[in-house]
This record gives sequence, structure tokens and C-alpha cells, in this order.
Amino acid sequence: MNRTRPVETLLAALASFTVAFPLLTLFDSNTWVRPSLVIIATIALVGLGLRTLAASVWPVLLGQAVAGFLAIAWMHGQGHLYFGFVPGPDTVTSLGILLREAGDTVMAYSAPAPTERGVVVAITILVGVTALVVDAIAVTLRSPALAGLALLTAYLVSATNSGEGLSWRYFVLPVAFWLSLLATQGIGSVRRWSTAVPRGVDGQDHDPVLGVAGTARLLGAGALALAVVLPMVVPHLPTTFIADGLGRSDNARGGGDAVTLNTTVDLLRSLEDQSQSPVFNYTTTATASDPLRVGVLTDYRRGQWSTSLDANEVLTGGPDAPAGDAAIKRTNINLKVKDNRLQAPQIALPTPLVGVDLGNVPLRSNLVGNYEVDKKIDDYTATYSQLAPTDSAFSLEGPRPRGWEEGIYSEINADGMDRLQELVDSVVPEGSSPLETARLLQAHFRSTQYTYSLQLPTPTDPVSGRTMMADPLTNFLVSRTGYCVQFASAFILAARLKGIPSRMAIGFLPGTYSKGSYTVRAADAHAWPELWFPDLGWTRFEPTPGVRTGGAPTYSLIPTSVDPSATATPTPTGATPSPSASERPDSDSGAADNTTSTSSGPLAWAVDNLLVLVILLAVVLSLLLLPVAARLRRQRLRSAARDDAERVEAEWASLISRLGDIGIAPPDGSTPRQAGARLTHDAILSGEPKEAIGRIVATVERARYAPPQAEIPDVHADARTVWKAALSARQRSDQVRAYLVPGDGVRQWRETKDSVVAWPRNAWSRLRRH
Repeated sequence: MNRTRPVETLLAALASFTVAFPLLTLFDSNTWVRPSLVIIATIALVGLGLRTLAASVWPVLLGQAVAGFLAIAWMHGQGHLYFGFVPGPDTVTSLGILLREAGDTVMAYSAPAPTERGVVVAITILVGVTALVVDAIAVTLRSPALAGLALLTAYLVSATNSGEGLSWRYFVLPVAFWLSLLATQGIGSVRRWSTAVPRGVDGQDHDPVLGVAGTARLLGAGALALAVVLPMVVPHLPTTFIADGLGRSDNARGGGDAVTLNTTVDLLRSLEDQSQSPVFNYTTTATASDPLRVGVLTDYRRGQWSTSLDANEVLTGGPDAPAGDAAIKRTNINLKVKDNRLQAPQIALPTPLVGVDLGNVPLRSNLVGNYEVDKKIDDYTATYSQLAPTDSAFSLEGPRPRGWEEGIYSEINADGMDRLQELVDSVVPEGSSPLETARLLQAHFRSTQYTYSLQLPTPTDPVSGRTMMADPLTNFLVSRTGYCVQFASAFILAARLKGIPSRMAIGFLPGTYSKGSYTVRAADAHAWPELWFPDLGWTRFEPTPGVRTGGAPTYSLIPTSVDPSATATPTPTGATPSPSASERPDSDSGAADNTTSTSSGPLAWAVDNLLVLVILLAVVLSLLLLPVAARLRRQRLRSAARDDAERVEAEWASLISRLGDIGIAPPDGSTPRQAGARLTHDAILSGEPKEAIGRIVATVERARYAPPQAEIPDVHADARTVWKAALSARQRSDQVRAYLVPGDGVRQWRETKDSVVAWPRNAWSRLRRH
């Protein structure tokens, strides 16, 4: 017997290597791949040699462990080796420091985390331990089935720390190598059994193992296929992260309807997907609702905001909102939240908070005024103040906020500060007041010089065209493209440069208003800066462009009644002077002069712009193609129905299709009752629309089981009621897409194309028959 077992060794090494592939989704580069290959090859080759020389198991395991440690020390401990190649206590200390750095990285960054040197060391050790355990169990101890547990553990390290389900490709490769390893050793074991199989009818000896192996291969392939297909119909389980930062994803986490807002905000991340899952509904007495805050972030480190303060102070006497100046006009606003899906300890509350009714659940706070609860609350009420301050209230004279002495609101990270200081100097004139500083910074970031985008560009050097590996703040200031996190971060650090206490708040925009209440979805998550003014407390500003947030608070806007030329403030160096009213593109000055240009009449103007009119007409007609086709298709299906039952089925299919256009669809194969329950939940139906879909479901069930030609009520009116209610609760972009690109219209044009393509073939077939 060959004790080296080269085939099994190779399969074990390949399984150990491929099971680490999911780590590619958790880190931003693959610099760990090469050292991982080296450590796997070292353990495999040493195992091959020692199994030839040693009959016992322990010398093989000890030799592989020592060889693996030496390989790690030679790759990552350079400068800490005796005579340049002998590891010692200093080597172990240096590796320990690198591992602590790796721990800090995965605790601070959400995936994909930066692949720093400590991370590479940690992954190399993790892969090496996996390779050692798999080789020892599967090859040396000849128990490949048990080695599957070690491979599963290594796979789960990545799978349970991903915000979304891993691709099936990451699963298939290690499982295929493990099954091959299992089959190789299994066939060898079966061949050693004694057998009394007779010769075949052809007189030849037939290998009895082939039948067993064929059955085993069939079972293995079936199990692998089932393992790949089953997760496609099972929802991704809640993220179970071993590292508080690494396991977080941009998407909401939690099981079922639970939603948790990520409290580690990373400037490097692009928001590729925005969930439309509802978070909560609320009503308010305010004519214009304000954002609702969930958390406060104070610490900025290497492009990421976080806070390390726990909310351990129970507020028995109500919220500790600052008293402020009594002369400032305050309007108390009541807010009532329903169907809250935000997971504890997080809770969405308006600010500045005056009072809150959480039932018997206590409200806790920390040093920076971040509110938390002990358990999830479905319904609660809150009262807050809407301020109407005068400019004199925005003074820094007075008490500093709690935590100021600890440097919580004044610390500035060094990355990108030179460029930010240059921007502040060009935007804010010397001697500006705190309010003027905040207003000028906000106006600068909300100007057309910046672009709001969920996709973050990679800045390139304008001369060489090469990618600039700058810090995230510099990337934003160079590209001038980002979303709320980038705009708020630059604003906060700029305000801190001017000595104004500043911090980041995270929460939700007011949401979508419909029929007297607001619906807040996960896609409404937002970040904004809060500045401290003793007479006002923490005050919201809005540097993110209005395309996302709408209008900024009135007090934060630069007064338009002031003539810039009449002020003593000079135009900052490098800043673009504000255009006068007559110079603005949207100005109405000179409108009287423009009327003379049309003296030749509208007919002459139409002739001069005939091409433009034709293009506009073509655009309008093209936009109407799909909506008209969808309408005709629905009418055709209703008119083609032979009885009331088919007409009800046509209405039901049309409603399902139209709801699918706005992202609301029941599971495949669901019954009408299951589909109705799912649609009611996802579309957030209540009142008459909820009753209407109940009547539709009951009518569909009756139509399917009623005798032929039975009279069944029409559900067209109820279907319109449900459709209008569901559509009104969606975002404007979803509404436009549903009108312009309806699924029924796409299907109608596809059927038309297929019939046109098939017509010559059908005509030729008929001609041949004749």
C-alpha cells in the first residue's frame, strides 16, 4: 500500500484552497491568495514525505505544524528572525501585533474590508490551519467524511459574515473536491473487501466496485445539486458575524420583517441596492415632516464613522433635551409610529425630543444623547420641537455639549485635511460667524459643482490617467461625487476645522406620504450633520443635494434678500462670484425683449423648429408604445373571456402583473389566499384597499370552483382600488417605471414579434398542404 497517498493529498489541498474562495467577498483585494497557496503546498508536501518515512500519525502531524509555522514566519516575519531564517520570541510577538491589527480592521470595517498586512497574516494562518486539519483527518487518519466538518467550518466563516447569500460557485468547488476525496478512499476500501461475484455471461471478470461507485456518484451528484438548488428557495438567514464590522452589510439585516440600520458608516462603499422593505408607518401633526434619527456617530477613522459609547443611562424623567433659549419660537409636534420593524436596541425618534411614550419599555441614552431601547416596540408616540430660530441664536457662547472635554466632537483625522482646509479657506471668508460658516459650507456642497450618486467613482490622476489610491475624503473632494455619507462627512470635518462641535446623525428621511400617513422604507436611510449651538442644542443641517433630500431647513439657507454687492464681505479667493439676477439662467429679466422674437407668429416658429418637433413627437410616441400595448392586451384578455370565471381570472392575472411592475409579487405557485396575504403585506394595504383585495381573492376562489356558466361578480373596480393604493405608496421612480414600462406591454410586443416572425413559416406550411 502506498502510504504517501498522492491523489488524496492533492484533493485535500484543493478542497482546502477552494473553501477559502468566499473570503474574496469579504476583503477588497486578493493579496492573501499567494501566501495561502504557499502554506497549503508546504503542508501537503511535508505530509507526503513524512507519511513515507513515519509509520505513526503524530510525527506527521507535528512535522506539518512545524513546517507551516516556519513558512508563515519566513513569509510574514522578515526582520524578526534570528540569522535571517530562525524564528524566535520576537517573531511570535510581531505576528501577534499583526493579528491584533487584523482584529481591529475586521471590527471597524464592513465588507469588503481593506486587505492590510495583518489581515493577510490572519487569513494565511486560517487557511493553513484548515489545510492541516483536512490533510490530517482525510489523508493521514483516512477519515474523509469527518474532514467535511472542518471544510464546513471554514466555509461558514465567510458565509455567515456576508450580507447576502454567496454564489453557488463558491460552494460547488470545495464540495466537488471533498466528494472526490471521499470517493477515492471509499473505492479503495471497497476493493479490499472479499467477494464471491461469479463471472459474467461473457466469461469475463467484472469489477463489482463499479456498480457501487456508480450508485455513489449518482447520490453524490444528487446531493450536490440539492444543496445548490435548495438555498435558492430558502431566504438568506440573518447575518451572524464574528467581527462586529466585517459581518455588516449595506442591506438591512435580521430575520423576517426585522430591520437594523448599519451603525458603522463607510465612505468607501457604494450603495448598489436599495431595499424597498417598509420599516415603519407614522402620522404627524406637522405640515412638513422631519427626518427621524436612529443613531449618532462621533468617531472618524480611515474613512469610517462609528461610536464606541454604550447607551447605559436610563432616562426616568424623560428625554434630556437642552432647555435652550426660551425666547426661541418652538412648536411642539406629535408623532405616532405604527408597524415598527426596526430591531432593538435601535429606535427612530425625531429631534429635539420633548417626550416619548414607549409603554413599559425604558428609554436609554449615552453620553452623546443616542437613544436605545431594550426590546422592539411595534407602536409608540413621541413629541418633539420644531424650532424657528433667529440668526442671533446661532452663537457658540455658552456651555459645550457633553463629551466636549473628551474631544468627541472636535477630533479631526489627518487624512485629506490639507485639501479640506484649502476648500474651507476658499468658501468661508475670514471672520465669518458660525452660522455664516455653516450656511456657506452647506450652499457649497448643495451647488451644481457636486453630483449625487450611489455609485462612487474612482478618481484618476488628470495627467497620467492612473487610479489615485487616496483616502476616502480626498476621493470625494476630487471627484465631487457621492451620496449622503460623503456630503455629511466633508461638512462635519469642515465645521470642526472652524471650531464648531459637529457629529453625524443616521436615520431615515420622512418617507412617502399617502392618505394621511407616511411610509418609511429601508431605502430612505440617510445621514446628516448636526452642529452644536448652546441656545439650540444639536441642530440639523443638510449638505446633501436636494435631488435626494428635498429642501434644507429654512434657518440653514443663505438669505436671498441680501444683496451680495452691498455687504462688506469680500468674495473668497478662488470662489466663483454669485451671478446677478439678470445673469442667472432661470431669471425672468428680459422676458419682454424675448416676446419680440416671436413677432413672425407661431407658424414660422414651428417651421424653423420642425426637426425638433418631429423628434419630440417621436419620443412621445415611443414612450406610449408599451403603455398602449399593455392597455390593449388587458382589454383583449377581458373581452376574450367566455364567461364570468374567465373574466375574473383575467382581472386577477392583470392585477398580479401590474403589482409586479412596482416590485410587489407573490411567491410562485402560491394559492390566491396566500398571494392575497403576501400582496397585502408588501403593498401595505389597509382600510378599503385591504377589503378590496379580500373580495378579489374570495371571488377568484369562487370562480375556480364554481360550476360552469355560474354568475360571478365583477372585480374590475376592486382591482383598480388595490392598484391605486399600492401605486401611491411607492416612490416616484417606481410609479414612472410602472407606467412607462409595464410588463403587460412588454409581453404584448414580444407576442407580436413572435407572431410576425412565425407568419412566413406558417404561410409556407399552409401553401405546402394545399
